[in-house]
Order: sequence, then C-alpha cells, then structure tokens
Amino acid sequence: MEAIMMPVAVLGITGVLMGLFLAYASKKFEVEVDPKVEAILAILPGVNCGACGYPGCSGYASGVALEGAKMTLCAPGGPKVAAKIGDIMGVAVEMPVKKKPAAKKPEVKKEAPKAQTGEPISASQEFIEKNKRMLMKFKEAFDAGDKEGFEKLENLAKMAKKDELLKYYEEIKAGKTVPDPATMGNVVAAVKVEAISAPKEFVEKNKRMLMKFKEAFDTGDKEGFEKLENLAKMAKKDELLKYYEEIKAGKIVPDGSAPVATGAANANAISASKEFVEKNKRMLMKFKEAFDAGDKEGFEKLENLAKMAKKDELLKYYEEIKAGKTVPDPATMGNVVAAVKVEAISAPKEFVEKNKRMLMKFKEAFDTGDKEGFEKLENLAKMAKKDELLKYYEEIKAGKTVPDPATMTDTPVAKEEAPKAEVKVSDSQKQEASYCSILGDGLCVPEQNEKVKEDLKKQAEPPKTAEELEREKQAASYCSVLGDGLCVPEENEQIVKQNLHQEIDKEIK
Repeated sequence: MEAIMMPVAVLGITGVLMGLFLAYASKKFEVEVDPKVEAILAILPGVNCGACGYPGCSGYASGVALEGAKMTLCAPGGPKVAAKIGDIMGVAVEMPVKKKPAAKKPEVKKEAPKAQTGEPISASQEFIEKNKRMLMKFKEAFDAGDKEGFEKLENLAKMAKKDELLKYYEEIKAGKTVPDPATMGNVVAAVKVEAISAPKEFVEKNKRMLMKFKEAFDTGDKEGFEKLENLAKMAKKDELLKYYEEIKAGKIVPDGSAPVATGAANANAISASKEFVEKNKRMLMKFKEAFDAGDKEGFEKLENLAKMAKKDELLKYYEEIKAGKTVPDPATMGNVVAAVKVEAISAPKEFVEKNKRMLMKFKEAFDTGDKEGFEKLENLAKMAKKDELLKYYEEIKAGKTVPDPATMTDTPVAKEEAPKAEVKVSDSQKQEASYCSILGDGLCVPEQNEKVKEDLKKQAEPPKTAEELEREKQAASYCSVLGDGLCVPEENEQIVKQNLHQEIDKEIK
C-alpha cells in the first residue's frame, strides 16, 4: 500500500506546484492588447487578402491602431469599413477620388516632304533604265523621312565610287523627280552610251559573268563584284578582268543575241565532230561553265573522271576549251561533219535489238565517266556469264557506238571463228539444220520438225531419270528471261525481277 501511495503523493504535489507556477507566469508576463486593435479586427472582413500591404487582417488592424496606417486600405471592406475604422479611431475618413485618365495629346504630324518641283533629274534615259530601282528606293526613303534608309544608300554609292549616282541623289533631295524612262521619248535619244570593247563572240560566251559583275557593281555590292574579280584572277582570265574594268568605268554590256552565220559562230569552236558534240554536250558545257567561272575544283573533277574512264578524246577537247574555244550548238553544225565515219560495235542486228537497253546504259555510264555504273553492268554480265555482252562492252569502251537496229540490215555480221574439224553430219541432222532458227540465246530450234529434234537429243544423250525430266519440265515452264540471261524458278521470279529493276533504275538515275 505504501508503494502505491508514495508515487501518487509525489505526482499530486508536482501538479499543484506547476499550476501555481503557470498562474504566476501568466500574470507576470501578460501582454496588454490595445482595445482599438481588437475593435478594428472585429469589423474587418477577415479575408486576409494582403491587398492592404499587411500580412493579414490582424497585421492591418495593428498597423492602423499602433502605426498610423491609412484607414482606407481595405479593398474588400470598401468605404463602409473605412468609416467604421474612423469611428473607432475618432477620425473622419475621406475616400480617395479616382482620377480620370489624362486626355491624349494630339499627335504632332510630321512635316510633309518637300514639294516636288516637277523637274526631273538630269540623268540620261539609259542611266535611269539601268539604275531606276536604286533611284526610286532613295526617293521613297527620302520622301518618307527614313534618314537611316537613304543614308545607307548614299554610303553604298560612296563605297562603290558611284559619283554619278550620288549626284542624282542630291538632285532628288533638292525636290526633283525620277522620270519614267518609257516617257522620256527622244529627249535623251542622242545620248551615246559606250559599250565594252569585247568582240561579239566573247560577249556571247561570257555574258552571264559580265552581267553578274555589272549588276553587283551597279547595286554597290562590293563583296559580290570583288569575288568575281578574284575568281577571274585565279583562273588567269586577263581579258575578262579587262572588261570588268571597262564596266566599272561606266560602259555597258551589249546584247550579243543577234543571229550569226553558222560558219562565224563555229569559227572558234572545238574541233569535235557533230556526233561527238551531240553525245557529250552536257559534259563539255559543264566543263566550260566551270572553267569560265574559275571553279578549279569543278573542272579538275571532270578532267579526273575523263582520265579514269580513259576518255582521251574528251580530254583533248577540254584542253581546247581551256585555250578559249567554244562548244558549238550541234544544230548549227549542219553537214560540215556529216562525212565523219563513226564505227559501230560488231554485234548482229538481232543481238542489238535484244540487248539495246543494256548496251545503251553501259555507253551512257562510260561516256559520262560514271565508273561505278559501267563496272556494275560489267559485273552483272560476268555473273550471268554473258561473254558476248562483255565483248561489246569492250568495243564501246574503245569508242564504238551502239547502232539503231532499225537502220541495220537483216544479215548478221559475220563472226570470225577458228577453223573447226570436219564432222560427218547425218541426213536427220541436215534436216534439222535446214529448219533451224537463230534465237538470241544461240539455241537452234526446228520450226517445222520439233519431233526430229527431240529424237536426235534422245539418241545423242543417255536416258534421263523421271526425276530429272520432271525437274527440267518444271524449270522450263517457270523460267523467265530477265534481260541478263538468267532463268529462275517461279517462287524466286518476283524477287529477282524486283532486285534487277532496282539495279537498272539506279543505273538510269
């Protein structure tokens, strides 16, 4: 019993002592609250929105009562709450009056541009035609008060040393107009405009480069015309540089489009035949364009392709182009080279008809220097064991052409064969030979006596098993000649066709 009573007594005494301590502390450390704070807090809406700038309604109440904060800051309470706060604080409250937005000041209109005098600038008709865009741009910018715009145009003209253009810019600033060249009539018809001293043929050949230079120089594109000058220097085109200087001096590039006699047009042309030009025109023109533009990488690449393909004739004409000769239009060459003899491959008409597509593809790939393309075709022929096709590929590489079967005679070209040992031929074999028809694959099939053919085969060959006969029958019935001479079973036919067509499409592209 004593063990129980002792802890109970200790706890009871401790509780009494703690209660007395707390009662003393509450009295000792009591914080007095201003009754005004409590009164203001009681009338506030209690939304604690923070619109007043204080952390909640209690903070605002303390701010008003103790810190002198404005009594009109409670937006949710509005004027009513503000008036009640004033009553508590013993102050009359006046709500602030919202100010009307100030009226916008009338925009000051820009002064109108200078009145046009009606007098046109003193430039010639040709100058206006050539520089109309720049003159009109300057006038637009000046009339619109775009100082940055017209000063930029002035600076460009100064950089390009276009003193004449600057002169007319000043006339525009003085109020003069830019006339329409079409309405100028004969007023400036007597004005002589000097053209560059280049011969007609040179202008025709280099017109694009000359016009590009002139356009860049006239527009003040310093980077553009200097780039063209540097290209001409790299290509050592001194004559072109000479005419660039004449253009900078104000001379124009004449129109070289007037018709020229065929003989004159081709006087300085490469010595190639009409047929060669027709066949290789694209490559010749690409080379000429690259060389004229000073694109060293471009024309050297074409030379290397011709070297790889062993196209000595093409390389010969490349050198003529580098010497300044032109590539004539085959249409203007007439019959001048009609007598040039071009040797065709030795294939018979029937072979050409059957393999024309493959032969033409090979020739095109070889002529364009597409080594990958023609080697691919050679490999296909090797895989298919098409020795005859490979033979004509070699003839094409030697410079021979693929003739049009329509122009060939029906008699096949005689083939040189080694003398064969005399073989005795039976009557039945002679009969077979008389009914033989040459098919493109070199097989002879009797047209009128197929049974004789079969009998001869049976006599000459050992009898075949039923399995072999069935296999041959199936293979023959499902065989598809795809141009490369391969026969495939039906189940693989579609795949082989698809692959072959893909290869051919790649080569054609």
